[in-house]
Amino acid sequence: MQTHTIHITPRCRRPVRGQVFLKRLRVEGDRFSFSLHSSCFRLVPACNPRVLYATDTRAAETARGVRLLLPEKTDRLFTTAIWQVTLPGEPAFDVLHVIQWLLPLPLAALMSDDTWLWGAVPDAPALSPGDWPVMEPDPSSQFPRRIRRRSFSVIDTRNHRGYIIRRFQTFPLAPLPPEGEYESLPDVVIHPG
Repeated sequence: MQTHTIHITPRCRRPVRGQVFLKRLRVEGDRFSFSLHSSCFRLVPACNPRVLYATDTRAAETARGVRLLLPEKTDRLFTTAIWQVTLPGEPAFDVLHVIQWLLPLPLAALMSDDTWLWGAVPDAPALSPGDWPVMEPDPSSQFPRRIRRRSFSVIDTRNHRGYIIRRFQTFPLAPLPPEGEYESLPDVVIHPG
C-alpha cells in the first residue's frame, strides 16, 4: 500500500504591534481528522521578520514546515491553523486560516506547498517561487500585493475592528520526487494517531 506524505508550512504575518502564536493545526480528509497541538511546533521568522512559519520541533534548524503522513488516501484535504493574536492593551483573540488543498491526481508519495521546490516538477502549478498561503490578521499589513500568475480563492471574514479572524483559501500541493534531497523539508514525519 502506497503512503502519502504532505509537507505544509503554516504561516502568519504578525500584526505591527503584536504577536502571534500557533495554538493548533487541524487536518481533515475524506475519512480522517486529527489535530496537532502547539507543542509540536516552533515558530521561525521568515525572510520578512514579521512573517512567522511553524516548523516541527524535532526537525533540523534548516527545515521549515511539517511533514504529515496521511492516514489514508483522500480526495479532499483541509487544514485549519488556529493562531492566537495578542495586541497591546487588548484581550488575545484567535484567528483561523482554513486551506483547501488542491491535490495532484493521482496522489503522490510526497507533496509540498513550498513553491521554491516546484521548479523541477513537471506540470507544477503556475506560481512564482515564494507565493504561498499566509494568514494576515492585521489590516495594516494589507499592503499592495504583487500580481500573481494564477488566482486562487481567498475569502476573509473580519471582526468589528477590521482584523481578519478567518481566512479561507485554496492552494495547490505539488508532487515532489521522494528520492530528492530537500534541505528545507523536515527530516521527521508526523504520524497521526
